[in-house]
Amino acid sequence: MIGGHGNDLQAYEEAIKGDFSSNIPYRNASKRIAAHLRNTLSLIDDYPDPYARRLTQLIAAHHAVSPLQILVTNGSAEAFYLLAHLFAGRRSTIAYPSFAEYEDACRVYQHALTFIAVEEAGHTQQMPDGDALWLAVPNNPTGTVQSRDTLDRLCRENPHTEVIVDTAYGELCPQCEPLTGLHEKQANFISVHSLTKTFGIPGLRLGYVIARRDTINALRALSVPWAVNALAQEAGSYVMQHYRDLLPDSNALCREAALFREQLRTVPHLTVYDSPCHFFLARLETKHTAAELKTFLINRYGLLIRDAANFRGLSPQHFRLSVQEPALNEALTDGLKEFIIHHS
Repeated sequence: MIGGHGNDLQAYEEAIKGDFSSNIPYRNASKRIAAHLRNTLSLIDDYPDPYARRLTQLIAAHHAVSPLQILVTNGSAEAFYLLAHLFAGRRSTIAYPSFAEYEDACRVYQHALTFIAVEEAGHTQQMPDGDALWLAVPNNPTGTVQSRDTLDRLCRENPHTEVIVDTAYGELCPQCEPLTGLHEKQANFISVHSLTKTFGIPGLRLGYVIARRDTINALRALSVPWAVNALAQEAGSYVMQHYRDLLPDSNALCREAALFREQLRTVPHLTVYDSPCHFFLARLETKHTAAELKTFLINRYGLLIRDAANFRGLSPQHFRLSVQEPALNEALTDGLKEFIIHHS
C-alpha cells in the first residue's frame, strides 16, 4: 500500500504546487508544533521514554480512560500491524472500500479474510462470523459515518468479535460522535487514533490505541522497543495540552469541501460523490483512467490527486480529493476540464 499512498511528494521530480492527494487538512497547526519542537531539540541527546509515559497520561486524561488502556504507536499504521499480529491466523472481516493497510496487515499475519461493503457494516444481520471487524469512522475514502449507537450495537451483538475502529479523521468530520465511555461499556471495542493527520504532522508518525488492559499488554509485548521517538512524543504532549486550540475548524473545512464539490460538478463527464468530510471521491465517466489524469495534472499544473484504483471495490476511474485553498481548487477544476476536453 505504501506505494499508492497520498502525500508521496518524494516520488515526483516535478514541483507540486497543490496536494489534493492527502487527507491532511490544508489549514493545520503544523507550524505551531514545529516552532515548539525547535526549543526541544536537546531531547535527541537521550533515548526516548519507551513507555511514552507523559504522553500516555495526557491521552488518558483526554479520553477519560486509564493509562493502562493506551498504547502510543509510531503512527496508526504501526497500530494496525500490531493488532494484525496479535490476532495472527484468525478470521477478519474488513469493510470496503477502505484504507488498504488493514488488509495488508492482515495478509502479513495470515488472517482468513472476508469483506463487507461499508454501507452494510453497521447491520449486524449482514456480518460474517469472525474474530475481528475492521472499519473506519469516518471511512476513508467514502466518508461514510457509523454512529456511536451502531458501534455500541456491533460490539454488543458480536461479543466474540473484536471491533477495531480507525478514528483517524474523526476530529475532522462534524458528523462523528465522541466515543468516550464506549471502551468501558464494551470490552471488545478497540479504537485506533492518529495525531499526525488531524494536526498536520505526518512526518513525525504518531498514533495510539485504546483498548482493554489485557489487549494493550499483549500489543506492548509485540511492539518494537523505542518505536516512538522523543520529538514525536514531545509533539504529542504539546498537542494534548493545547488540543482544542490546535484543532482545525472542521465545520469550515467541510463547508469549503461542499463548495468545491459543487464547483467540480460543472465539469462534464465527471461524477462527484457526496461526503460529510473534507475529502471525497470522484469518478471519470470516460475510458481514461485516474492514473492518466494524475500524470496530466502533475505535468501540466503541478497538482497531485489520489488515484483510488487500489481501494478494493473501486475502479481505475476513481480518484480522491481533499479540499485545498480556493485558488488551488479553481486550478484543479480547470485542469479536469482541460483533461476531459482533450481526452473525450
